[in-house]
Amino acid sequence: MQYSFRIPNADYLGFPATPEAIVESAGQAEALGFDALFVNDHVIVDDSPRSEPWRNVYDPLMALSYVAARTSKVMLGTSVLIMPYRNPIVTAKMVATLDQMSGGRAIAGVGSGWNAAEYAALGVPHGERGARTNEYLRLWQACWAPGPTTFHGRFFAFADMHVYPKPHQQPHPPIWIGGSSRASLRRTARFAQVWQPTPTALPALIDNQNYLREACAELGRDDVPRTRMSFRVNFSRITGSAGSAGDRPTGQGSVAEVISDMKRYRQEAGLEEFQINFNGCGSLQQLLDSMDLLVQEVIPKVDA
Repeated sequence: MQYSFRIPNADYLGFPATPEAIVESAGQAEALGFDALFVNDHVIVDDSPRSEPWRNVYDPLMALSYVAARTSKVMLGTSVLIMPYRNPIVTAKMVATLDQMSGGRAIAGVGSGWNAAEYAALGVPHGERGARTNEYLRLWQACWAPGPTTFHGRFFAFADMHVYPKPHQQPHPPIWIGGSSRASLRRTARFAQVWQPTPTALPALIDNQNYLREACAELGRDDVPRTRMSFRVNFSRITGSAGSAGDRPTGQGSVAEVISDMKRYRQEAGLEEFQINFNGCGSLQQLLDSMDLLVQEVIPKVDA
């Protein structure tokens, strides 16, 4: 089993993001043996309730470059970088630079995003997000390939240009695709090494895995991308949170209940990888305590 972890580069876990929280939780994640850590992405958001947890977000690639200097072996990824928000050539160079500076530890986790107001503020047409994500992924691969780069697409076109450095990992850092729409699953089949859905009910997850296999078969691809689902964990004895009787959210409750939930996903959906999100922590200390508890009491039972 593999377990990655989202460090608090945004307020979404339940307490304010700070440089100290980012660095300390990243160091503890590496010390505890998490195989990878991830950061979120939003740039500029409105006052809507859905946007509220994303008003304070540290830039993902800048944060990862800082974390890279404070760690030595844990993989460093975006979950997810909203691809159409940024110039893809500049971003390709930034990811390659991160991969070089970290000794080959970058993971390029991408998605197309949902926030129409954010798209409008950034001057990017929301209706083009799928087309731009697909083209930008092809452009990344072109920029990361050996030698001069030539690319002809709908949004970008150039010939015999030099984009260096190339990534340390070859042929490029692993691409992870987020999202559970049919378009996201087809994108995963075309480009990704890992499919990373948000927390998903078991029947829907299994249905999406079947669709992903079909999409891979249509492309002649036999190495179906692995599934690493985001899994929210909230230990009641640490955070004090508890669902009402008969209405307990998956991943929330006692140690035994969290173990049972994770085992069910492993057995019924074949999951061998989880990305843990410790939602509902009221402080950095609660986050650190939750990480310790997961590693000491949950993972050994799930792995058994």
